Amino acid sequence: MVSASVSTDISTMSRFGFSANFSADDVHKQMQDFALRVHKATVTTLQYRGERCVAEARENGSYQDRTGNLRNSVGYVIVYNGSIISENFAERVNGKVASEVSGMEEGQKVAELLAANISKGYALIVVAGMHYAQYVESLNYDVLDSAERLAERIVPSLLQQLKSKVAKL
Repeated sequence: MVSASVSTDISTMSRFGFSANFSADDVHKQMQDFALRVHKATVTTLQYRGERCVAEARENGSYQDRTGNLRNSVGYVIVYNGSIISENFAERVNGKVASEVSGMEEGQKVAELLAANISKGYALIVVAGMHYAQYVESLNYDVLDSAERLAERIVPSLLQQLKSKVAKL
């Protein structure tokens, strides 16, 4: 019976007739580079999904937005290991009625509160941040429903694309 111990020291390979033309640091750097490429591909995929969902919600919301706040409160954040690494919130609509509240700021606050609950991994959080968003949806107006349906349709293909990207790395 032959037994051998596994060592992280690459120089032990020479005992078996092999010689390495790389160091343990080289292997470590390659692994770090690969992890960074996977991270970037994941973030890009989530950003694409977030942009599509936000555009759907902003453009196809079936409610009449008097102040602009509800539409301006729609946005997203991408969270990675507890930190927001990307977001999209913008004041894009001017309402017919003046408001002292900023829909964009309300949306950001809600997204940050939800993001605080994500401590590990990746998350895409799409919100309509005004306190009355759910009420408007309960009246059969589309605030985020179409964006949610869009996400459900595109997620499988985006995940497949991400797998393909990672396989090519």
